[in-house]
Amino acid sequence: MSKIRDILIKTYFMQLIPALLILAVIEILKQKFSLLIDLSTSQIIKILTFVFATSTAIAFPIWYRLWFVNKVKNQKKISASEFVNFEKNIIFIVLLTPYFLIIASLFNFDSFFYYGTILLSLYACYYYYPTHKRIENEIKIFRMK
Repeated sequence: MSKIRDILIKTYFMQLIPALLILAVIEILKQKFSLLIDLSTSQIIKILTFVFATSTAIAFPIWYRLWFVNKVKNQKKISASEFVNFEKNIIFIVLLTPYFLIIASLFNFDSFFYYGTILLSLYACYYYYPTHKRIENEIKIFRMK
């Protein structure tokens, strides 16, 4: 199980770190050089970005989990590679959310959309972090070999 967790943590940080670095650079540029792109006329981009952030943080992971549960429901046990692929895909889906935060920051979104995207990003990063307890529970639920 330790090996599985190490793989998932590596996957988690390989996707999260670039988003955090890009976000940090954008925030520094905004502070130092007042870099921002005002999309005050394009409300649709703000709404779509927020909807996609909500989808990747909440809706798509639930849908993907339900799909996987239905896929393996008749199996007595699943293989470790199946389980790891499932978890990696969940991590990939939810860690798209911070990339939508980059868009919200770069384009200077309204407070509602910006802070909502921040909350969704924090939720996605926190809830799906591959802790020992979470992985252990998932292994029990999916009856991994």
